[in-house]
Amino acid sequence: MKFGIFIFGDNHPELGRSNHKYYEEVLTIGEWAEELGFDSFWLGEHHLYWYGTCVSPPMVIAALGQRTKKIRLGPAVSVLPLHHPLLVAEEYALADNLCGGRLNFAIGSGFSPVEYKMFGMTMEEAREKYWETFEVILKAWTQEEFSHRGKHYQIENGSLYMQPVQKPLPPTWIAASSDETLIRAGELGFPIMGIPFVRSTSLAEVKQKNELFMDSYVRAGHKERPDVMIALHVYLQHSEQDAVNSARPCFERVVDYLTKYRRPGARVPDFNTIKKDQLAIFTTPEDACAIFREYEKIGVTHIIGMVNFGGIPMPDVRRTLQLMAREVFPQFR
Repeated sequence: MKFGIFIFGDNHPELGRSNHKYYEEVLTIGEWAEELGFDSFWLGEHHLYWYGTCVSPPMVIAALGQRTKKIRLGPAVSVLPLHHPLLVAEEYALADNLCGGRLNFAIGSGFSPVEYKMFGMTMEEAREKYWETFEVILKAWTQEEFSHRGKHYQIENGSLYMQPVQKPLPPTWIAASSDETLIRAGELGFPIMGIPFVRSTSLAEVKQKNELFMDSYVRAGHKERPDVMIALHVYLQHSEQDAVNSARPCFERVVDYLTKYRRPGARVPDFNTIKKDQLAIFTTPEDACAIFREYEKIGVTHIIGMVNFGGIPMPDVRRTLQLMAREVFPQFR
């Protein structure tokens, strides 16, 4: 089991914290994550509102690349329909160069109709552009010269001078929650990532989604065991009740943004329910280990913790990371 950190990027205005200060906190958490032995560090991409201060993950990755030496860095996710595919390919290739070949790349179609409306696009149009954009990026990274004739992009004899350090391409994940995307990811042979607290109602449902992906992956003839990554809110203390009491108000801020900006039909989680259903970790290190074991049993290989959600104070973030390193990691490595 691998463990990483996921910075969603929410800087709630009621906290009175400037974006400048927030970015410095993010970079500091990245340094802590490397110091304490985490495998990966991920940044969400959102735009226009307080829940999306990491508007350019490749720029933050470049900054983290100068302040860390080993930990792998990536977007969770690059929202492909918002960008021209050649710009995405260039910017993340540059980020891979600036962090010394430590880029983890992950793609998604986004979840906020509010963002797409501001960019003049519907969710349906975004989904339509998504796979074509990914196809162009793969061509740009793996072919010296390429052409593409699609509905949205036409490229004749194109080439990309700025290439990733990692060959043939950086490790790449597909964010998947719908059956259609899970099946497509399996057919293509790419590993998946997901956020159970908004895509599933129980651990059993997470298992069903993983199995749907794996069935498609195996049917397509892929042999190597794929990485299955999930993101969970994580807040640890040695007292479970203290963890619950401290995490609750911060998680309620998370629910606030979900209520306002979610995709139609998306689930808005309840604090007590997601804790009971093991879709979030607000507990002791010992109980956290038991929950991680349950995820391991259903095929999860990589857990990335959202540790600064809703304005969690930095000392609390540091404590959670330390407890993970000291009391959780030894049980899985």
